[in-house]
Amino acid sequence: MAADLRDRIADGRWPPGHVLTYADIQQLYGTSRETVAAALTRLRDAGLVETRRMGTRPKDAGKGWRVATGTSIQDEITTHVRGQVERGVYGPGDRIPSLATLAAEHSVSVATVRRSLSPLLDEGVLIARRPRGTFVANERTDGPAGAG
Repeated sequence: MAADLRDRIADGRWPPGHVLTYADIQQLYGTSRETVAAALTRLRDAGLVETRRMGTRPKDAGKGWRVATGTSIQDEITTHVRGQVERGVYGPGDRIPSLATLAAEHSVSVATVRRSLSPLLDEGVLIARRPRGTFVANERTDGPAGAG
């Protein structure tokens, strides 16, 4: 598995900056978490990948993980989406990008994006309408999440 992951990095199928979680790699290879851990340890020892709580990604020369700024990546995503709503990029009733799309844009897991959107849902800025997606609330008719 480590050799195949190394090949994926070399040929660009696993590009620099693209985050994969243990679960992603387990699903890709149909193997145990321990096997994934052993393969990633080999790649880390070779200096090919770096791992943080959000997952593992190939190293990108000259670019490291985000430097701690006093705010979490979740807060940064929350602020980003809130700003897009406030600037009118997404208006009332508009569907925002999917969790997977936002995760890819920010190089984080879908779970991180879900947690990032939670305050906006709680405040009524966004409304989740399963299975259709997440939408900007229409202040005239929509209330906080769960109120309608």
